[in-house]
Amino acid sequence: MTPTPKPLLLVASTEKSQLRALEAEFAAGGYAVVTASAEHAVVEQAQNQKPHAIVLDVGVAPPGYGLARTLRTDPAISPATPIVLTRPGKATRTQQIEAWRAGAWDLREEPFDPEDFIARLNVFVQAKLELDRVGAECLVDRSSGLYNPEGLERRAAELAAFAVRQGLGLACAVFRPARALPDNTAGDRMALAFKSAGRTSDAIGRTGPAEFAVFAPGTNTWAAARLVQRMTDSVEREFTHMEERGKRRRWRSGPATAPPKPPTRSRHPNCSPKRAARWKRTARPGRGRGLLTRPSPRTTR
Repeated sequence: MTPTPKPLLLVASTEKSQLRALEAEFAAGGYAVVTASAEHAVVEQAQNQKPHAIVLDVGVAPPGYGLARTLRTDPAISPATPIVLTRPGKATRTQQIEAWRAGAWDLREEPFDPEDFIARLNVFVQAKLELDRVGAECLVDRSSGLYNPEGLERRAAELAAFAVRQGLGLACAVFRPARALPDNTAGDRMALAFKSAGRTSDAIGRTGPAEFAVFAPGTNTWAAARLVQRMTDSVEREFTHMEERGKRRRWRSGPATAPPKPPTRSRHPNCSPKRAARWKRTARPGRGRGLLTRPSPRTTR
């Protein structure tokens, strides 16, 4: 039986001694811990590591609770991620209310009792883990109705097997903006635009807050380029609010195709979620018309 991975905790503080002490306490309490000591590092770690909770010392980005507010409104960070703030000395009622308005779940006063802190944090994290589990099991993105990453991976495997059995081609295309969206609402609107632009026969998934993948069976290289152009035009019409100061937001996008092969029961190797992920890591903005760029399609072999 595969062991359950430890919940991931991001701990941030400018005091190195405090950071080491907190890391040791939380590790002993059953957490995997990553640390940061600067504002930009906190945001980067939160976006990339996707922690199950964040413990943030208010001294990382004084004054006030601006960093907590930044994390709470970042579309790459789940609104369900608990943020616990720590501060030296007694917090006033006004400071408590300000922390909650910034998106924090709790404001802890230093020095604090580690056992009490971990016990309370466990309650927050269990709620986050349960929400993640339910979201993964339902296989669809709650706000848009598109496949979530788990659902898209399953559906892509089914389409790949079908394409191999029938001797059909299979295309996959990935779309994401070259710059970050301002908030989660913009990402949700973009997801709805992709849902409206998609065909029933295609599998469209939301693989990130503003990242989308399309798997299209029975599609060759020429048709894959047409698919990207069609999505370009449709999203441009549906998502007009993406214009900013008279300039349209640039996107990374492009197709990869797997040509038809003689029917077989082996899994199709050339158009999979892993291949799409490799494409996303190496994609660069190209030149194109409208919101979505259109790099030349390529055939994988």
